Parts: sequence; C-alpha cells; structure tokens
Amino acid sequence: MKTRRILFGLLLVTLLVTLGVGCAQPATKFPEKPITLIVQSSAGGGSDIFARTLAAAFEKDKLLSQPIAVENKSGGSGAVAFAYTAGKKGDPYFMQTAVANFLTTPLQGKSQVSYKDFTPLANFAFDEYVVLVKAESKYKSMKDVMDDAKAKPKEIKVGGSELGASDSIATYLLEKAAGVKFNYIVFTGGGEVTAALLGGHVDVIIGNPGEAMEMVKAGKMRALGVFAEKRLGGWPDLPTMKEQGIDAVYVQNRGLVAPGDIPADARKVLEDALKKYTTTETWKKYIKDNFLTDAWMDGATFGKWLESENTRYAGILKEMGLIKSGTIN
Repeated sequence: MKTRRILFGLLLVTLLVTLGVGCAQPATKFPEKPITLIVQSSAGGGSDIFARTLAAAFEKDKLLSQPIAVENKSGGSGAVAFAYTAGKKGDPYFMQTAVANFLTTPLQGKSQVSYKDFTPLANFAFDEYVVLVKAESKYKSMKDVMDDAKAKPKEIKVGGSELGASDSIATYLLEKAAGVKFNYIVFTGGGEVTAALLGGHVDVIIGNPGEAMEMVKAGKMRALGVFAEKRLGGWPDLPTMKEQGIDAVYVQNRGLVAPGDIPADARKVLEDALKKYTTTETWKKYIKDNFLTDAWMDGATFGKWLESENTRYAGILKEMGLIKSGTIN
C-alpha cells in the first residue's frame, strides 16, 4: 500500500510539471522585444513615410507593448529586402512593407522569393496614380495627350523608372486602352523623373497624388487625370481616366507581411494591433494628407488579394514582353 502511494505521488508530480502547474516561470507574452519593420526602398520615399508614420503611432498610442523599429534595405527593386525578411522564417519580430514591387520583382526573376514565402498581415490603403505635365504644357486634358499620341506615335516622351515598375505599367495601360505608343524614357529615381519634367526633357510623368499635389499647388505641374474608379475625396476636381474615355484603372497598395510560418498567436496580436492603428488620428491624417483610399484587408483577405494580383501582374508583364509566358511565381 505504501509503495502504491509513493508511485501515485510521483505520477501526480510528473503530471503537474508536464502541465506547467506550479512552474516558477510564467508563459511568455508576445512581443517581448522590439519588432523590426523592413522597408524595401530608401529613406524619404512613400513606403518609408508609411512605415515611419505607423511606427510613430504605435509608440504614441501604445498599440503594442514593444516599439517598432524601421530599417531600410533598398536595392534590386526590393529584392534585397524581400530576401532578408524571408530569411527570418518563423520569426514574428520582423515585418515587411508590401507594395507593387513585392509582386512584380519576383515575377521578373529579380528575386528568389515570392509572396508565397511570407505571412500576409494586412493591407491598409490604395495609392492611386495621376498623370502630370509641366504647368506650361500645351496639354490641358488627357484627350489632348491621346490625340497628339495618335497623330505622332512614339513622339510624346514619358519619364519614369525602370521597365516593370509601377509608372511603366501605368504608361502601358494607357497605351493599351487608347491604342497609342509613347516614348518611355527610364531614369534612376523619382527625383530625376521630376527634374526631367520640370526641365522640359520629357512631356509627361506619372506619380502618386500625395507627391504630385505639392508640385501642383506650387504652380510647377498640372494634373490631367487619375487612375481610379472614382474621383479622389481630397482632389474632387481631378477627373478619372474613365471619365475621359480611357478605360485604365491602376492603384498601388500599401500593405504589410511577416516572414513565413510565424506562430498563429503572434500573427493575431500583430493583426489586431494593425487594425487598431487604422482607428487612430495619426492614420486618418496620413491618408487624408497623402490622398490615399482606405482599403483595409485582414491577413487572410490580403493573402487572397495578393494571389489574384500576382496573376494579374503576370498577365500585364507578359503583354509588355518583360516575362515569358507561363512565368508565375
């Protein structure tokens, strides 16, 4: 009998230890250290401003128990950043900005990783594109541009970044919709593109509303139209392409992903905190000041959207001759 009692006691202790009852160390609670937010572009760009605005709001409103540290890893049209973050597989202490090149760079074979190597967390907004000309330009509407393009194929100079980038895709969509051809001239960065327009070296450029408005207000540029389904709330007098007879809609998303296979509980904590961020005054001011369209998607919805967009981009890049048929990551 005594032996049975001893054996029973030992079994009970073993069971309690296994279940964690009476353990001196409490269960860990995510996050226990700062989270690093990787930006695929250099400081000062749209993605960088988005990331730093978010990080500041998380600190101000205490949306997480730990701060978010922003780190820029530019290069390779985002490939450097994507490879770095994907290499943190299973680690929930890293996030990555995800915009158009999150899909287009892998599709063009410039990145060894694709959207499938990440955990979708959230999409926040859509950043539409506008067509811009110099303030003194003879073009007063998109009709003026298209009429001239039809009369003079490949003579209108459109300045932009590398082929396959967002502004080159937007240019192609205009060509496809109107049956015209532009002379697309590649520059190394947004600053050079703007300087080329202001210096009269190109006739047209395509940019985001937030960046364009400052130049328009300063009387240096004129906006002719926006690639959106409807007019922007903060820019009601700017007509859409569709209103001007051009069936072209194109937006850049602003989203976040994490490395693949992060723990489910950590993912939920991040998603919940990111959703709370969209209710803050900081976020509301950010989308208003930058003329963004609110487009919240939770992780699951964003994942499905990325899959769909990847297929759409593959089709566009094939038509542009930038990837071979059937190349879909």
